[in-house]
Amino acid sequence: MKDNGKLDKLALIKARSEDKKIGLVQGSWDLFHLGHLKYIKKAKELCDYLIVAMDSDEKIKKRKGNGRPIIPEDERYNFIKLLEIADDIVIKDANEEKWGLIKEVRPDVLIAIKENYNALQIMNLEEYCEEVAILPRQSESSTSDKIRKITIAEQRNRIDDLDKKVDEKVEEFKKRIDFNNKMDAPLPQLVNYMKKSTDWITPVSAACYYNSEWHFGANQSNFNIPKSDVENRTELYYATVEHAEINLLKNLENVEKLDSPIYTTLFPCDKCMKVLIDKGVKKVYYLEDHPNRNWSKRSHALADEKGIETICLLNKKEETEIQENIDYHGFKYIYPPNARKQEQLDIMMDMENNDRDPLDPNYIEQEILFTTDYWYISKNRFPHQDTGEQYLIVAKEPVYDIHDMSEKMWIELKSIWITLTEKYNIPGGALCFRFGNQELSGASLKRLHAHLVMPTDDKVRFPIGGHKTLKKGLHLNKEN
Repeated sequence: MKDNGKLDKLALIKARSEDKKIGLVQGSWDLFHLGHLKYIKKAKELCDYLIVAMDSDEKIKKRKGNGRPIIPEDERYNFIKLLEIADDIVIKDANEEKWGLIKEVRPDVLIAIKENYNALQIMNLEEYCEEVAILPRQSESSTSDKIRKITIAEQRNRIDDLDKKVDEKVEEFKKRIDFNNKMDAPLPQLVNYMKKSTDWITPVSAACYYNSEWHFGANQSNFNIPKSDVENRTELYYATVEHAEINLLKNLENVEKLDSPIYTTLFPCDKCMKVLIDKGVKKVYYLEDHPNRNWSKRSHALADEKGIETICLLNKKEETEIQENIDYHGFKYIYPPNARKQEQLDIMMDMENNDRDPLDPNYIEQEILFTTDYWYISKNRFPHQDTGEQYLIVAKEPVYDIHDMSEKMWIELKSIWITLTEKYNIPGGALCFRFGNQELSGASLKRLHAHLVMPTDDKVRFPIGGHKTLKKGLHLNKEN
């Protein structure tokens, strides 16, 4: 192996001539921990010749700021080398084109975690590699998360009773919004995440659904400035608060574009709104606002100018009375009255307006876990109340009537049921299959699909039986 951090092309050619399976795994490997070691070892198990790509100091600094990396590239390089797992180690330059090394190596298997690439990117990567193997994280938190927790812990110690002060503000907020833990996701988690804030005057949290799971962020104070400025809330202090939306994006790390809606406890300021617009966000749900503040006025004006839809979840107009004459059964793919959340309804309507079935495997927005001859399996993006895990088993072809299900589909459904319980260690729950008239079935989507539901400690409220008009507080898109 060469020691210069360049791709050993001769060794790669030799490995290919010996019919070895070529693997490529990439990362920063900063503040190397047990999760990194397990990740590289598992990557090696998937191939015969493993190339470990490592971001240079300049590349990490460009992406994560001047405080990174913690460990310089020569130390990180030698650490990986001493593990004696990698067959080659490549240091990636800051100016490398997108997927440059992947295109050059064209590995048989590219090893990644699910946060690295979305479903569309994985499909595009198949042009340059035979397989993209998605591994789960080998530790509970990333390097950035570990550094962030250490930093926040140090900051908290500089203010007396900070946690208590934040908790008190969060409890006040809960009373104002009439909070309860039975609210639809992500509201319970979003509000409780406010306790992660280090701003005890106005704790704020933000969330989004990305790569089949919810991610959160809370506003963070920079306590490295003089303590008197922090305690007295001077202008210097306010200029150094990292807002919840920015903290959320930091937690997501490498996301260049984010087309998922943002949820926040407080309407974003104009600077945060600009960042969200630049990231591709088209919709913002919020719980409170300060409409008379200049920053809020500027932010609303910016959102209107750029076509960003902003929706207050606690102050929605009731529009059901003007929509009662709509023939909801006339929709091709959906039945709107059974939608439980505005975001869910918005997605359904957007698909319907574009003549797309929301459950078509070519258009579904959440990750497809695996497929069979007649079905595909995914996690439910909008799980029902008190579900631990909820999986969707969806017909791959456009089957909308139970009478159109073949015998083979029924047989395969049983096989999937057993596979899911074994694969995801589901000790018990229910398989729910709605059919027929949506007013009676409770289904919001017409393509045949089943739900495999595992409860939490509480009983799951899985509705069978639908509605004739939209639920209170929900409204159809303006196009309709």
